[in-house]
Amino acid sequence: MQHDIAKSICQGWSPQLREAMELPEQATRLDRALKVAEAWMEAAREDSAEMFAQAQYTHDKLEEELSRVCFEMEVEDRTRLYGEEHTAKAPSDALSDVLLGAYNALREVPAELVGAGSPRARYELMGALLVAMDAANAEMKNLEVEKKATA
Repeated sequence: MQHDIAKSICQGWSPQLREAMELPEQATRLDRALKVAEAWMEAAREDSAEMFAQAQYTHDKLEEELSRVCFEMEVEDRTRLYGEEHTAKAPSDALSDVLLGAYNALREVPAELVGAGSPRARYELMGALLVAMDAANAEMKNLEVEKKATA
């Protein structure tokens, strides 16, 4: 079983420290850890396939965690910008906007750089983003309906 170094790094922050840390501080720490993991991957590339795999796994886990923290920061920004009454709607709203941005980025990338290099693979990803965007928009509409029903 592969040792999850990314989890060890994150667990190294005590629960109290992690809860007390603001999201920008978490993002900064994760960004630094990600740079270390990238250097580790580069060093391990020539040394050992097993070490490289472990470095890549750690990098991917840290990157995933950093992505989540950055998204949480966006949700917090929207909540601050639009007020507390927007708190329940902010995650779906942010998700919809981010998915639209990802869709637009995929639309501009040459097909040979995406997935298996075929236009079909690119459109499959774009379709998945559209479905996720539709789900986020439906969630926003459900929240609005619930809010009106309780008002």
